Amino acid sequence: MRITKPEWLHHDADKKKLTAIFSVDFHPDGQRLATGGMDNKVRVWSTHAITHNDSAQPHAPLATLAAHGGAVMCVRFSPNARYLASGADDTVVLIWEQDTHADYSGLGDGSLSEGSEVWRPVRRLAGHASDVCDLAWSPDARFLASCGLDNRVLIWDTRTFTQVAELTAHTQFVKGVTFDPAGKYVATQSDDKTLRIWRTSDWALHATVSAPFQDNIFSTYFRRPSWSPDGACIAAANAANGRVPVAAIVQRAAAWPTDLSFVGHHAAIEAVQFSPRIVSIDGTQTSVCAAAGQDRSVSVWLTSQPVPLTAATALFAGSVFDLAWHIPEPSSYESEDDPVVARLAACSFDGTVALLEFSRSELGSPIPIPDQGAMLAAHGWSRPYKSARTLADLHCSDGSNNDDEYDGNSDGRPRPIAETVAQIHLEESPIREPRESRIARALEPISNESPSEPVSTAAEPLATIHMDEQSSVSSPAEPALTEQAMPVPVRTKDGRKRVAPMFIRPLGGGRASTAKHSPVQSAGQAPVPKAGQPPFADPPRLPIDMPLWIEARVQSSIGTFEATTENEDADVVARVVGPAGAQSLVHALPLTAARVRLSVPAVVAQLSSSGAVSIVAHNTDSLRLVCASPGTWTVYLDQPCVALDASTNVTAVSLVDGTVHWFDSGSGARLAPPLMLGTPATVVRCTGRFCLVLDASGLISVYDVVALEARADHISIAPLLNSLDQSVPALTGVLLSESGDFVVQLTNGCAFAFNTLLRSWLRIADPHAFRRSDFATRPSNRPITSTGTFAAYSRSSASQLEGIQESAHLQYTRMQGTPSEPTASKAVRACVTLDHLEHQLMAAATIGNDDDVVRFTDLLARRLAQTADHTRVLFWLNALLGPPLVAGEQPSIKSWTPCLASVPKRRLLQRMLRILASNRHLQSQVSEYSTALKELLEI
Repeated sequence: MRITKPEWLHHDADKKKLTAIFSVDFHPDGQRLATGGMDNKVRVWSTHAITHNDSAQPHAPLATLAAHGGAVMCVRFSPNARYLASGADDTVVLIWEQDTHADYSGLGDGSLSEGSEVWRPVRRLAGHASDVCDLAWSPDARFLASCGLDNRVLIWDTRTFTQVAELTAHTQFVKGVTFDPAGKYVATQSDDKTLRIWRTSDWALHATVSAPFQDNIFSTYFRRPSWSPDGACIAAANAANGRVPVAAIVQRAAAWPTDLSFVGHHAAIEAVQFSPRIVSIDGTQTSVCAAAGQDRSVSVWLTSQPVPLTAATALFAGSVFDLAWHIPEPSSYESEDDPVVARLAACSFDGTVALLEFSRSELGSPIPIPDQGAMLAAHGWSRPYKSARTLADLHCSDGSNNDDEYDGNSDGRPRPIAETVAQIHLEESPIREPRESRIARALEPISNESPSEPVSTAAEPLATIHMDEQSSVSSPAEPALTEQAMPVPVRTKDGRKRVAPMFIRPLGGGRASTAKHSPVQSAGQAPVPKAGQPPFADPPRLPIDMPLWIEARVQSSIGTFEATTENEDADVVARVVGPAGAQSLVHALPLTAARVRLSVPAVVAQLSSSGAVSIVAHNTDSLRLVCASPGTWTVYLDQPCVALDASTNVTAVSLVDGTVHWFDSGSGARLAPPLMLGTPATVVRCTGRFCLVLDASGLISVYDVVALEARADHISIAPLLNSLDQSVPALTGVLLSESGDFVVQLTNGCAFAFNTLLRSWLRIADPHAFRRSDFATRPSNRPITSTGTFAAYSRSSASQLEGIQESAHLQYTRMQGTPSEPTASKAVRACVTLDHLEHQLMAAATIGNDDDVVRFTDLLARRLAQTADHTRVLFWLNALLGPPLVAGEQPSIKSWTPCLASVPKRRLLQRMLRILASNRHLQSQVSEYSTALKELLEI
């Protein structure tokens, strides 16, 4: 036996302070080793570099996957070698896929992967409410099981990555899971001192084993069991025989007896792992099992012997958490005298990994795959095994997980033959990522399962809207209105009816300090400044904590309304009232007929920005703006600051006199004279070189501060606030991208982006839209807070657009609850899904996200290839090809822009054609447009 412990394999830049490694697993081909650690990262290493310890080999990992928000507790490669699953204490399971066609070595932003290989997170499985402790793939890669500290086991269908079952019989933390290699059962182990065995046919509980664990007094991070490769028994971790720690052997029989165990460790056993292959030693066929735990040692056992084959004691300086085997195929070492026939990897809390190699003279030789398949057939394995040559052939030979390969057979038609050589080339041609695009490859539909309840850490509303013109100010301590306690119309002294507004929390780009600040004045009085503080500008202003409302002229209504006017030409300000005082519907208001008045943030003692630039505005004594990072500078102000924000390029400050001041974030240099808004700003956002200002009249402007020009000028949010239900939506977020695009989010779950060409708002998120789509947005379990930038959503979700939509949806579920799931036939869902994908593609183009444009183009192409909708296919081929059209000019394309966002349409067409080529029913269109595209690219 040879033991290798490479010093350079660790999860921390400083090897003197190594972080714990919780999990390890081999790729099915044995060339890669994946590890997951406390640094929130998954790292993929070259096995060759470890075993050969070649100084010429790069010691950096092949890839570093950094999309988790917590320590990575488990990593597992799928048996078909397609996916890598990782689970972490951020409650999320991520599914990674290697991009073998990427033409760049790294992404540079740390959100996906870095290194010589590119791995992309293609699925995000959010269903657990606490840490994910262990993962297991079914032997055919059809299902993935995850378990965690929420006492639950979730089963995911890997064809669509939807949750298909939830196993809830455990009463304490579930810390281990393993699948039966015969495909009949899945076993889970928990801190409730039980091993539970579940049927895969209906996911019902089949048996509960508790005897080996009743005497156990040990506490462990994990309880990772393992099923033997012949399906005859389960090895269970953290069992005890009296006070002696053992690994229990649960035999596959009617009563699941537990008479056998591995005895020899001096402390609790954290993990056991069977080798995936049966071996033959001196003519005896036996299973090989490794055990490791808190005594920092690793033992290797044969099920045919009562004593361990070998034991490596004091191998680590901390507890051993996980084990992984790889058995090379005999064809790879036939010419060697005493070749390495097995490799065992172990990882530890001390932050190191050890690799144990066994030769044929020590461990024997693996038996032929058909013989191992015959053993599984005795336990109900029904797949063909006589012609299998590898484990992948044995378990995954039917291609059950190859749903991406559409062949047009969904309607029962036979697959057509290839008509041209070009069709074969297109089918075999890889889809290369554009250099400017760094998006994950096309994904399958996300989970249809919704979390049991939304998290309570979502962003609070920025503002609340009420239908009124002027009214008395209610107490700041007044509780927030709910759907059951809507505002009641009251009659003012002059006899007019008004709806009392509600106080809201202060707005602005910064967070309010808890320091003592100026008192709030009552309605009709001017704010009184503190001693030594400059007086406010005349004329006297309304109170700083003014409520937010919308004033609008009602053009038409259902039912009757009650209102009074100053004169016949004045705007009508009313809440429409139906029979018996019931709230009724109001038709949409034109932009010119609606006005919005927003509340102004309160003046507080200190106002600060959060992020890479540290800015603090002092509103007491000497009014000043102080920057502590990245530069150190101070600017003195003439008026108190009510809102501020800063990016690495620009710092923006809004004062109570309605001016906005811009400074260079690095030096404090003034970039322009004060910008006159007329009314104070309620929200200020800075991203890159752009600054967004939402003023108290409900107008949004976006400025390129470096070029000193307006990208968007006085865009009213009034059309967004005209809700057609009884409640009035509140503003929850204003987001600004690096390219100057912006999105507004409301409490009704909708999000809107402004299209400068259409000069209109486009709705990019709606909790009630596309509910019957396979890609319908569901709220995630992760907390989402509004940071004012798009970047936060791209880091926390596989798609920036979907991150924004999930955030908006979460706000809705927090206020209204989760929308009901509509039922629909397969044909209806297919139609809605196609419409939804087209919506997502154009929404991604609206917010200017190139990555999402590429992603949804791929998804749309895959769906079109699956459905073989010739009319829809021709439309998109024409739309992406541009003039001259192959099939003649169409009325729907009068003017053609060459890009979606900034991605060339013809590059998207190249990708779409390669995907459509997978369905030979479309090969005539694919061939025709491929030829036309080639001719256009040669011009």
